[in-house]
Amino acid sequence: MRFDREKLKRLIHYVAWKAGKRDWFGATKLYKVLWFADARQYIRTGAPITGETYIREKYGPIPKHGLEIRKELQREHITTEFDIKARGRGDLTRIVAEIGPDLSVFSRDELDTVNWWIEHIDKDHTAKSISEKSHDYVWEIAKMGEELPYYALRVARIQEPTEEDMVRLRQRAKELGLG
Repeated sequence: MRFDREKLKRLIHYVAWKAGKRDWFGATKLYKVLWFADARQYIRTGAPITGETYIREKYGPIPKHGLEIRKELQREHITTEFDIKARGRGDLTRIVAEIGPDLSVFSRDELDTVNWWIEHIDKDHTAKSISEKSHDYVWEIAKMGEELPYYALRVARIQEPTEEDMVRLRQRAKELGLG
């Protein structure tokens, strides 16, 4: 898999533009959008959006070049970052885009995937809950500081069916006259 640095830079810019001003959307949620969007595209198409290497860290996967690119975006006056400390809610590093992003490197399908993860993570999760969600099989098999292999995402999808899955499968079998 080839890492596309420019694509990752534009993706960080895009997420900061689209979600950076949302309440409690900071660096942790941005990194989770990147991880889940790349992972989802890999599962669906065999290729992630950016090809970035993700590293196992305490709060879940982080992009290897994430901090470096964030600093570059700040130097170029594309984004601004600031820390927020709130009693009872924790700390937040807010990343806000000052200018709109160039999306020409992304397919409609890639943007749809990213947009879905932005909305899902923003509306349905706190930084803590999405971090816990990212502690999946792929994260667990790596040691702290190690790379998370994309191919392990395929293995992670092979798991015992849930009770909900079984109900759905029994219903479908009945519809097909198999049970």
